[in-house]
Amino acid sequence: MDKALLFSYAAVAAILLLCFLLIEKKKLPLSTFLPVVVMVAIGSIGRIIFGFIPNVQPVTVIVVIMGLCYNPESGFLTGALSALVSNMVMGQGPWTLWQMLAWGLIGLLAGLCGKCKPCRTVWFAVPFAAFSAFLFSIITDVWTVMTLGEGMTFGAAATVFGAGLLFNIPHAIFNAVLCALVFIPMNKRLQRIKTKYI
Repeated sequence: MDKALLFSYAAVAAILLLCFLLIEKKKLPLSTFLPVVVMVAIGSIGRIIFGFIPNVQPVTVIVVIMGLCYNPESGFLTGALSALVSNMVMGQGPWTLWQMLAWGLIGLLAGLCGKCKPCRTVWFAVPFAAFSAFLFSIITDVWTVMTLGEGMTFGAAATVFGAGLLFNIPHAIFNAVLCALVFIPMNKRLQRIKTKYI
């Protein structure tokens, strides 16, 4: 295996491990993890159900909503664990680390944005969910480029990222529509849980 590819796996694994350790160090209350478990289950089942449709990833919307409604830690955990759990059915592989990183970072970023009250609205969530489709694609396409090995050239990389950009337009549209439909009811339920148990 190419040294650069091995290094990329090690770097991604190290980033994920560091994030998990930092979250564990914060000693979040056990009640915080109940919504995460529920959202991971919903996201994973949704991904499996829609798995036959290219570039339709309901996980992204679930992760965005969790991050915006709760906190960066919950968003990251929901994203990273959704990739790991759903791939137990979809198929595990070296790409799992990159998917965990992509969805984890999307959840983390959503959580940071959620600290600002105007961002915890459907008007912010919908475009952010659409943007997240492209962010997910960029991060996972890095893995694709790394697998090119000696065939990794500027032209080949540009082709990979260009193709990803085109294929993820349906992902972005799906995210925006799904988020517009489910954000308000899911936000209300999550806030109810947050008020009651946390």
